[in-house]
Amino acid sequence: MRSLSRSNVPQPPFLWTRGIAAREAVHYLDRNGFDAEPLLSKAELSRGQLMQNLGGVSAVSQHRFLELAAHETNDPLLGLHVATEMDLRGIGLLYYLAASCANVAEALEHLERYAATTTEDLRLEISPQKDETLLTFRRGLSLDEPLRQHSEMIAFAFNRALCRLTNRDFAPSRMTFAHARNSGGREVHRILRCPVEFVQATDSWVLPRSVMELRIVSEDSHLLQILEAHADDLLPERRSATGLRGVVENHLVSALPSGQVQATAVAKQLGISERSLRRHLAEEGASFGEVLDTLRQRLALRYLEDERVSLQQIAWLLGYSETGAFNHSFKRWTGTSPGRARKSIGCAATVGSSVLP
Repeated sequence: MRSLSRSNVPQPPFLWTRGIAAREAVHYLDRNGFDAEPLLSKAELSRGQLMQNLGGVSAVSQHRFLELAAHETNDPLLGLHVATEMDLRGIGLLYYLAASCANVAEALEHLERYAATTTEDLRLEISPQKDETLLTFRRGLSLDEPLRQHSEMIAFAFNRALCRLTNRDFAPSRMTFAHARNSGGREVHRILRCPVEFVQATDSWVLPRSVMELRIVSEDSHLLQILEAHADDLLPERRSATGLRGVVENHLVSALPSGQVQATAVAKQLGISERSLRRHLAEEGASFGEVLDTLRQRLALRYLEDERVSLQQIAWLLGYSETGAFNHSFKRWTGTSPGRARKSIGCAATVGSSVLP
């Protein structure tokens, strides 16, 4: 029988993820004395990608790494054990969005809307029933290799997060997983604390309606507005990215609030030299400074349309340490101040005409 070369074997599509699960698994292996480097190499990942790269990694590589780690450590429940020990704040934007909501129902709505800011591989669907709510997780990848570790890790981390945010101890009514499990089923039931079925059509969880109504103890509507504005911009930026310029913009959108927007930092995150970054951008007819400046201008005009976001908050979202620096840049872009521009935008919305470029 003729063997197929790697190039002739159909490859799964590249789906992006921030690599949160893989990063937390690396932390777990480090704490327990296991060498993660050979496993990362086999999965075509690197520690630098996971710890520093805001642009994310391949979802296939993340799944492969988790399964390799479970096999090499002889721990079939690795995903659950990682979720047990992880700092839930490591989830990032999605965690803080949920933590700022009023109740569990609102938190889940935000997770459904903004899941794509964290991964292209998984999306949440919420289906209210009579006395309960069905949460279904749809995979973007269809792989022969199992996704058992990632699925179970997400399940327990999710439940831990809801319990933490509500300061209540509860479990789902029941769960289903698409993957098979030949061993450890009893321990899975013990950790998840609810009936669990394997080899089902989808990964799904059922929550009682009473859980949906629980209040989030850290509710902060003011912070939620800021996080929503940031998350709204992450969604279209990921969809529209093309070429190196688009990749750089994706990195910058994530990095702007931290102020880490130097070419050196972005090049390091991309795994290339600053010289190569500037050269490739020049081949696309752009410079790093132009990309940063144009992105800031576009986002500034978008943020100004939402009067809930103050000028000081806009300056922070754009990576300016002081409001004065933002005002100076805005006047250079438009010839007017942000405050006057906001009033002009309001007037334009009223009369149906635009006064800003």
